[in-house]
Amino acid sequence: MAKSFLIPLLLLVSITSTPVAMRRAQGPAPRVIEVTAQRFEFWPSEIRLRQDEPVEFRIRSDDTMHGFRIIGAGVSLLIPKRGKGEAVVPFTATRPGRYTIECSRMCGAGHNFMRATLIVDPSGTGDTQ
Repeated sequence: MAKSFLIPLLLLVSITSTPVAMRRAQGPAPRVIEVTAQRFEFWPSEIRLRQDEPVEFRIRSDDTMHGFRIIGAGVSLLIPKRGKGEAVVPFTATRPGRYTIECSRMCGAGHNFMRATLIVDPSGTGDTQ
C-alpha cells in the first residue's frame, strides 16, 4: 500500500521541480525592448511601459560608442560601438512618470541633443510599445 502512494508522490515532485515549473514561479520573462543609438538620437525616441513591468533593454550603436542613462532611475551604461556587441540591462520601473534617456558619453557636436523619453504608466493602465 505504501508503494501506491510513493509513485504518485515521486511523479508530483519531478513535475514541480522541472525548469518550466521554476520559470512559472518566477513570473513571465521580461519584455525585450530593442534600442538603437546613432549620432545624435535614440530609436525609438519614445518608449512606453507599465509600472512594475519587467523589461530588458538591448541597446546597440550604429556608429560610435554612446552612453545610455535613464535620469532618476539608476540606469547608466556604455553602449559598445558598431560591430562590438550590444549592452543589455534589465529594468523595472517602480514609479510612474516621464523619464529622460540621455547619452552619457560625449559622442560629438550634437551630443547634448541625444535624448529619448521613457513613459511609465501606472500599473493596469495604458498601452505599451
